[in-house]
Amino acid sequence: MTATGFSSPRPAQVRRLGVVLYAASLRLQKALARYVEDPEHPDQIVILEHNPVFTLGRNATRADILVSDAFLEERGVTVFETDRGGQVTYHGPGQIVVYPICNLRNGREDVGRLVRGLEEAMIRTAADFGVTAGRIEGLTGIWVETPRGPEKLGAIGLHLHRWITTHGIAFNVAPDLAAFQWITPCGITDKGVCSLRSLLGPDAPTWAQAADRLEAHVTQVLALDVQPVPPPSRSVSALTWRRSPRGDHAPEILMMLRQPDQGLWWSSVTGMVDGAEPLEAAAHRELAEETGLTGTLAPLGFTHSFWMDPAVLGLPPGPLRFNTETCFQMEVAPASEVKLSLDEHSEYRWCSMAEAHDLMMWDGSRTALGLLRKLLLG
Repeated sequence: MTATGFSSPRPAQVRRLGVVLYAASLRLQKALARYVEDPEHPDQIVILEHNPVFTLGRNATRADILVSDAFLEERGVTVFETDRGGQVTYHGPGQIVVYPICNLRNGREDVGRLVRGLEEAMIRTAADFGVTAGRIEGLTGIWVETPRGPEKLGAIGLHLHRWITTHGIAFNVAPDLAAFQWITPCGITDKGVCSLRSLLGPDAPTWAQAADRLEAHVTQVLALDVQPVPPPSRSVSALTWRRSPRGDHAPEILMMLRQPDQGLWWSSVTGMVDGAEPLEAAAHRELAEETGLTGTLAPLGFTHSFWMDPAVLGLPPGPLRFNTETCFQMEVAPASEVKLSLDEHSEYRWCSMAEAHDLMMWDGSRTALGLLRKLLLG
């Protein structure tokens, strides 16, 4: 081991998952932590981007959030309590989040080296784009000297249980920095927060460019022997809706109850993509197979990834499975007849948006419904 990071190689798999909703990331981390407890399994490095959230660490309280719940709801920011160290921080679009789910047993029992290694990876990433970042004694994360004083460019918050790590780092490429003004970030009141975009302006890298460099540095400083991973499977969802045939013409969402061997939960139309099938073609196919409906299909502009829980999905045990879902919406005529496929679903109903939200099991479905609500109702 070196003073920063590790030197003895450790097998690992790196997963670039794109957008992962924060609630789904908590389930994902727990699953991967159980997986890496087996010393025969490689560590898991997950690189992703979150929806706007404030997360409260073990030392945080609601008082660290300086605005009301109504203010946050209006701006689409949710709040989560977590078991990581530290206080409150913000995650959102434009920020790279890296979760190193690592087994530190057998010679790596040194969290300080892990923290310094992660800091070093962020420092090197900043340097790749011409930004000089460093540490401040007594504080975690990495900092940049600016005309306004020291500002944090990257944060760290870890949880350790029986030498298995969860949570990780957040590196600011181009997030909405205004969100940090709504909290006392990491409990620090006399220092600011910056991003590559705030420092470099139009010369700042894209999220993907910065993620490429951060991935390379994380795997190097942690001495990870990177193993191949299969790409996530792909699926589509299509929120299917109609104008109520009653006098108010309010939007109604088609909800279907999956058969017991299919999971026994309510959902709108969903299905897996076949090979290289175009996404819109897959959505039309699933709509025809599950409901017999046709209509005007349009993208919702929302794609997200998640860990596939075999126990919930009725899948056999096996290797880790991840899926990336792209969401659509389709309006059908009010008098359209639903021809339900009983192979997958046992019943259906047309629901108000509020009723559909209450029936939905998954965060991704609720997020897609929120986008549809905004599109239709403003």
